[in-house]
Amino acid sequence: MAFFAKGKEKEEKATVTKTTTATTTVKVPPISVGTEISKNITIEGNITGTDSVKIEGTLIGNIEVNHVTIGKNGTVRGSIIAQKVTNSGRVEGEITCNDLNIMQTGYITQKIHANIVILSGEILGEVLAETSINITPTGKIQTTSLRSKRITVNGTVEGKLTASELLEVGSNGLVNGEISVKNIKTDEGGRVIGSMAMYTEPTPTIKQKKPEVIEATIEEK
Repeated sequence: MAFFAKGKEKEEKATVTKTTTATTTVKVPPISVGTEISKNITIEGNITGTDSVKIEGTLIGNIEVNHVTIGKNGTVRGSIIAQKVTNSGRVEGEITCNDLNIMQTGYITQKIHANIVILSGEILGEVLAETSINITPTGKIQTTSLRSKRITVNGTVEGKLTASELLEVGSNGLVNGEISVKNIKTDEGGRVIGSMAMYTEPTPTIKQKKPEVIEATIEEK
């Protein structure tokens, strides 16, 4: 079993069950140290801590650590909360992080909430990038909602897109769908298809105060 903790020679004890395939399933308690899950290893359970996790096998559970790296053979079926996530594999769950880098072989479904996103792989789901998202020529998004201040598209986006500051479509870029932008820049060769509207800042909702009820007793003279 290739399952290691950084800075420690102690091997985690675990119950190993052979399956009908070449994959070995390992069930362990939550881990709170730097960890590597090797190829052909499946972990069922959550991982929490302040260190890093590298996944080349399969994790069925949630992750909450500082840095997550998912290799080309890696799969996560669960949510991820981290400062930085680098994905070359497959994630079937929500991701919340500061920096998200999706490599060319990376694939993510469900929701993403990050500060900065660089996409060279594929996303199928909702994306909120607080500051910016950069979609490279190999990047693809199919979404019901893609929102960011600055969106740079050199790949393909299909769905609803909102850029509160700038949408920049490069010469290889394609945006197809319902578009809301404040400013737009399109290079020669870039394509924008669908409906377009001017972005406006949402109006803050003002709660109206309920009238005060004053109880009083009126004495008859």
